[in-house]
Amino acid sequence: MAAQPKSDAMLTIPETAERLRCSENHVYRLIASGDLSCTDIAQRGSRQPKTRVPETAITAFINARTTNARRLRATG
Repeated sequence: MAAQPKSDAMLTIPETAERLRCSENHVYRLIASGDLSCTDIAQRGSRQPKTRVPETAITAFINARTTNARRLRATG
């Protein structure tokens, strides 16, 4: 069953890592590889990014990576 987003919330990197049950570094790697979408909400010219991950991006990532038994049998 596909995970459903709870809201249009924008999560911090630590919150995203907690939701995915992985490290913050892993979240940054997923973002860098393009597997997980994010938004920088910092003001223009800010020296520090304020990276946020939309909850819908987390749901899309989970759905893209979720397999079912039929798919596993086809590849196995």
